[in-house]
Amino acid sequence: MNSPIDWKNIISQITDDSDLSTIAEYQSLLEEVDLHIQPSWAAHMTPELAPYSQIGMQLAMRHGGNLLSAELYPKLKRIEQETASWISALIGFPYAQFMHGGSYANLQALWQARDSQTHTPSRMTVYASDACHYSINKACQILGLNLLLLPCNSDGTLHLKALKQACQKAPPLAIIATAGTSSSGAIDNIDDIVSISKNIATWVHVDAAWGGSLFLLPELRAQYHQLSEVDSLTFDPHKSLFQPRPCSILFTQRPSAVHAKVDYLHSPPAEKVMGSYGGELFLPLWLNWKILGTEWFIDKTRQRLAMAEQFATALHTLTKMNVINHGSGIVCFQTRQALPEHLIQKGIISKATLDSSEYYRAVFAGTSSQSDSLLKVLRPFL
Repeated sequence: MNSPIDWKNIISQITDDSDLSTIAEYQSLLEEVDLHIQPSWAAHMTPELAPYSQIGMQLAMRHGGNLLSAELYPKLKRIEQETASWISALIGFPYAQFMHGGSYANLQALWQARDSQTHTPSRMTVYASDACHYSINKACQILGLNLLLLPCNSDGTLHLKALKQACQKAPPLAIIATAGTSSSGAIDNIDDIVSISKNIATWVHVDAAWGGSLFLLPELRAQYHQLSEVDSLTFDPHKSLFQPRPCSILFTQRPSAVHAKVDYLHSPPAEKVMGSYGGELFLPLWLNWKILGTEWFIDKTRQRLAMAEQFATALHTLTKMNVINHGSGIVCFQTRQALPEHLIQKGIISKATLDSSEYYRAVFAGTSSQSDSLLKVLRPFL
């Protein structure tokens, strides 16, 4: 397990010829870590790690296999496929590929959408809400696509009437739905978006980098009747499933195309944004799953969502001010007076702009962030 690390012993192993400034920098980095591992820290999407994550990452480092040459590492490849099959079944997609991050996965999804279309003339426009992640804009720029941002409702979700009107005027290559916006955790109406897409034969991609863990919960997964009709979905376990970076997954309804012959590889690689990769993307997740079981991830996800709900309820009772909780683990709130800036600088909370108004933001990415501890810090200023 991730037992306490004897950092002093590690430091003592640094060779004698290391200068004192290097050792001091090393120690300062450890101190920086300690600042953000506390019950009152809830600024960003950095969960505590599942118990066997460190061992899994050490195994990946020790193994060092490059799965571009998968024939050389059949055991590692088998574990990758086993882990992908496990989480694909939970989310409800036939294919999954591990990626280095949600930005890579969103780019990969739109690349696949662009190159799989059969429309004549080709469609080159993507529709998304103006609350979508900035990586969508980057992906469109890289792929030569046009991004049209549509307005949101007051709750931060994509305005369906605006989407329908845009689709009637000019059917897009793809529609991006967001399941857990970075600012407030809002979840677009995926079922209605899928229904709209069916009339115009367009690709639907769900950016669930933050909210993907919700689909692991049977009681929430059942609410999304048309999730199985989505063409692709991004999920970042390193944001909300207690995994170390990098660990991102792109789920699709069909496999990626395969490149033509590559002279120096035994088998041609799939058309993926990333090149070389190995167990660093999935061995920590695999090891935690095999030892702890699926229910551990489900229970921990329920716990962090319950903690967010507890914080939102208590905060509203205390302040009688506007508190927003979309149920994905992010709570946005307003106060009668501005909170001290040091709360943001120390990473206790963060800020977000919603519907042109400024809010404070608390992110319950893991179970280490505690409602009572956070409220204790905030109470003197509320």
